[in-house]
Amino acid sequence: MRRLFAWLLPLLLFPSLKAQTPPPPQTARQALIEMFFGTAPNHLEKHLPDTTRNAFKRMTGTNGMSMLDEFSMFANMTKASGTKFETFDTGPILLQAEEAEQNEKVEITVEGDSLSGDEDQIDVTLRMTKEGAEQTLPFIPHFTFVMKTEADSWRLNEISVAIRVPLADPDFLKNIEQQNSKQNEQGAQMGLRVIIAAENSYHSARGTYACSLSGLMGKGQGSNNAGASASNGPFADLATGKHAGYVYVISGCDGTQYKVVAEPEVAGSGQRALCSDESGAMRAAADGKATTCLSSGEVVAGERTAGDRATGLAVAGGTLDPGPQPNSQPQRTAVAPQGARPLRVRVSQGVTQSLVISKVQPTYPSDARAARIQGSVVMAVVISKEGNVQDVRVVSGDPSLATAAVDAVKRWKYRPYLLNGSPVEVDTLITVNFTLSPN
Repeated sequence: MRRLFAWLLPLLLFPSLKAQTPPPPQTARQALIEMFFGTAPNHLEKHLPDTTRNAFKRMTGTNGMSMLDEFSMFANMTKASGTKFETFDTGPILLQAEEAEQNEKVEITVEGDSLSGDEDQIDVTLRMTKEGAEQTLPFIPHFTFVMKTEADSWRLNEISVAIRVPLADPDFLKNIEQQNSKQNEQGAQMGLRVIIAAENSYHSARGTYACSLSGLMGKGQGSNNAGASASNGPFADLATGKHAGYVYVISGCDGTQYKVVAEPEVAGSGQRALCSDESGAMRAAADGKATTCLSSGEVVAGERTAGDRATGLAVAGGTLDPGPQPNSQPQRTAVAPQGARPLRVRVSQGVTQSLVISKVQPTYPSDARAARIQGSVVMAVVISKEGNVQDVRVVSGDPSLATAAVDAVKRWKYRPYLLNGSPVEVDTLITVNFTLSPN
């Protein structure tokens, strides 16, 4: 008894001497999640077979980055986009992503997880909801990830993608038709805004409104910036009177006023007819008839939103400012709302590198240098229309290096990024490397 007590006493007095239970080994599913959504610098290559990793490192893209670097950059941009991600090690859901502003949710669900020896086959599919209602996709994707153990770590050896299209499912076809109609109507609204902006620009330059689409939107409208821009872009077909499944007509025009209508090309499609006039207010008719829209159409809900920069081509592509607007009325949509956010586009890191005018090299933190810490700091940034860096946010990298990287990048200067000739804000990534010379 005394021997037993003498043996137990140290363990009771010093719990740290107890045998520590080792953490459970990582599952194939956990490895897959870490591979695509991890934060460690090597989260991707850690779970690739050695032969694959070495081959990818030897392959470079047009911007000089290896395939591994390009994939990591894409993954970091996804994580930095503001979308809320949540992953699950167990259960029927592998990943859940929410976009609060759009009220959209995407779920990757696990259909099967078959473990056999050193191989695990994980089958997943995609599910999307918007405002709580499940969305029907044009096809149903199914992914299979084959994970195998190599050097005591799960590695991704194979990806299979299967697509199922239930062509005979009436509900599937009905949902696809509804989505197509919705997209067509959104395109028609955009087309109508383009025409409104073009008429405003035409009137500003000539003191009169154009009474035909070919005269308004046709090529060679040198003094009509809006029409000239549209004639060379995605709205070029407006000059023909057809766009996004709609037929457009300008009527009731005498140079001092005009009416423009957009009627569904296919009768009975369930799409609304749209119309407007020199006031710029857009209306719609549920029966799809232009005459109803002109006589008793309802104002299009949500026509002006906090994120809109302006109407017409300014909304469509940030290509122009329609200029002074005649006959201004309170409901006019051609005036940008107060406090509206400028147009912003997402651009790859390789493209923005070519726009750099000046760089400030970061000062290597003395503590990090003394500790022999080195590596890359990746930051999500916004570059203003003037080429200045703003809204810097660290995506990945050692905290001891991050502050120095941010301080340096804030002083970088870029040439403005032009979209169809006009400067716009840019959402991109910047990577700063800290490397110590060998002793």
